[in-house]
Amino acid sequence: MKRRRNNNNEQHENLERWLLTYADLITLLLAFFIMMYTFSKQDAQKYEEVSAQLKVIFSGGSGLLQQGKAAGKSPLESPSKANSSEAIKEKLKNELKEISGENSLKNSIFIFTDARGVVIRIMDKAFYDEGKADLKQGAKNALDKIVTTMKEIKNHIRIEGHTDNTPISKGEFKSNWELSVRRATEVVRYLVEKGPIPPERISATGYAEYRPINNNDTPENRALNRRVEIIIENTKY
Repeated sequence: MKRRRNNNNEQHENLERWLLTYADLITLLLAFFIMMYTFSKQDAQKYEEVSAQLKVIFSGGSGLLQQGKAAGKSPLESPSKANSSEAIKEKLKNELKEISGENSLKNSIFIFTDARGVVIRIMDKAFYDEGKADLKQGAKNALDKIVTTMKEIKNHIRIEGHTDNTPISKGEFKSNWELSVRRATEVVRYLVEKGPIPPERISATGYAEYRPINNNDTPENRALNRRVEIIIENTKY
């Protein structure tokens, strides 16, 4: 009797082990198919982006504005992709390419994406004279190029002014706070008047030296901290 009970117990244990192994296998398979499904969705998005760029090329252009005018509506304006961060970034880059060489702005304007959205980072000397807030003509030319794209999207636009930590000793501004805010405000005013971009979709703020991207320990790093950033936020108005 004891042997039968032992045999029954061993068979029951073996059955449980088999079920556990089977359950683990099913779980792994489920995880595998979920991963495959996710990758397929990502590939579909990339395929759409590549297709849009190919349509630009085969429709008779390189994607750049020619002589300041676009020949028809760009494929990037499709409803599904027109307002994606990558599409906006690429379009802005193309629009600024024409003026980069002419106005010596090539190494002064950078376009990238981060958690905030699409960021156009402009080093201060490209847009302003030292200690001043009035826009240079080259700055206005650059803003004229990108204002069309900004008008077409519905996202909120935030202009940020930044300085280094060098105190202001003379001039019309008493502190870096005032300088950074005024520089941002001048960009806002130009875009609202030139666009026109609806005022409720755009805002200005100044951070003075308190949002640096580098330490203010060398002239080169201080120059990088003196900037204006045009941020096309991920959120729509």
